[in-house]
Amino acid sequence: MKPFLSVLLETLPLVALFVGTSMFSLHIGAFAAILASAVLIFAQYVKDKSILYFPLFSTLISLVFLAVAFITEETFFIKIQSSLFNISFAGLLIFGWAQNYPVMRLFFGRQFLLTHETWMKLSLRWGLFFVCLAIANEAAWRTFTDEGWVNIKVFVFAPATALFMAAQIPLTLKGRVSEQSSED
Repeated sequence: MKPFLSVLLETLPLVALFVGTSMFSLHIGAFAAILASAVLIFAQYVKDKSILYFPLFSTLISLVFLAVAFITEETFFIKIQSSLFNISFAGLLIFGWAQNYPVMRLFFGRQFLLTHETWMKLSLRWGLFFVCLAIANEAAWRTFTDEGWVNIKVFVFAPATALFMAAQIPLTLKGRVSEQSSED
């Protein structure tokens, strides 16, 4: 069920962003995406009494940027939120990696039981990937209209992220530890 929920947490908000932007505006699309994320996070909490910290953190950051976008009536804040989030998270992951502290474990340690070495590799890989996403988002929002940016986000960035995530499965499976030896 957790992989299905993970896919929903990633996909449903993107669908809401796309539909809301296509039918109304980027402001409404972003609001719909945040609402979809909040509903899914709440449903997970009701179901398991557990909080998914990474989606919660991302949703709260998005909410702040959306509020500023509504106040200023500028879509710029919605579009740069992705860049700022990605570069901040990349910095956190890479800094943690440089300090031999796997930050990925903080967000996903409840979902995966992995060796320290695996967490470190994943932290570095995802950190570098988030740098690439931040750069790509900067190029996209500066080049395309609001609708074009949403299309790039939904039809290019999301599939690229899914492919990158899938490419990490072999490392994740190889780096699993059994429940008995979970002192790591």
